[in-house]
Amino acid sequence: MYRDKDYLLTQDDLIFNVLGDQHDAGFVTAGLKYANGNKWLDNYHDAANYLQDSFPAYVDGKIRVPLEKIQQHLKPLERTRHLLTETEHDSPLLSLAVNLVHILAAHCDVPASEVGITDSLLWGSGNENSDIDLVIYGSEVVTRFLTTSHELFRFDDITPIEAQFVQRPQGIDDRTFETMLSRKHNQGFYQGTRFSIRGVLTDEELLWIPERKTPFQPQAPRQCELEISGRDDSLLFPVAYDTTQGVSLVSYHMGYEMGFLPGDTVSVTAMHETSDAGERLLVGSVSGRDEVIRLI
Repeated sequence: MYRDKDYLLTQDDLIFNVLGDQHDAGFVTAGLKYANGNKWLDNYHDAANYLQDSFPAYVDGKIRVPLEKIQQHLKPLERTRHLLTETEHDSPLLSLAVNLVHILAAHCDVPASEVGITDSLLWGSGNENSDIDLVIYGSEVVTRFLTTSHELFRFDDITPIEAQFVQRPQGIDDRTFETMLSRKHNQGFYQGTRFSIRGVLTDEELLWIPERKTPFQPQAPRQCELEISGRDDSLLFPVAYDTTQGVSLVSYHMGYEMGFLPGDTVSVTAMHETSDAGERLLVGSVSGRDEVIRLI
């Protein structure tokens, strides 16, 4: 299966990161990360336009990689397991990443082989500008991390992330951003190097997600106030929160991860979507405008 944070190397010298776990038959939903050996620094919309002009097979309303174009499927867990067998690594950054894997594994009470290494260290050795990006797997492990993540920062060599290195969702006010920033314990610095931690469901868990068989359909934009009741899915892609009103609050913008806590009241501008599995409010829909979540 193709899981969020996997990477795809293609026949056209393009590198993509897998986005989420909802994939059309014959394709993998993805984002462009490298083109012709250069890191893609522009946004998703610009990437779609570039691919439409230069590699139209990779975009059809959204970016998706045809299965026949995939040359190599890179998996974070396989990378970690390979690095754990080596006594010496190709760069100090890889050694630092392996050390952080051991710390995170102990924190989450899982073997080091169950923490994935992704992004640039998934296929290379990194450089002075590279981050350490890690992945934890399974809803139980993710929930455990969300409950105890603040404890990571009791170590002297792990310090909180700074505002300039955090994705700020469009339209949120300063108070909301500052509160979200204080709760982002999945990002920080380890011995001076930036790191991030993301959650991904296991293959077995993905098979039981109802919306994989009954996709959501947009209805109409909605503005409302909601009270957050749960955040077990706030480290996944898409980011999701439960609410006391019984409607899920979902966003494809990773800036919202770990930003809200049970008991928070939020003002939401979003697209109302429904399926046989239920209903949700989506912030960051394809046709939406000015969609945002703000603390009240």
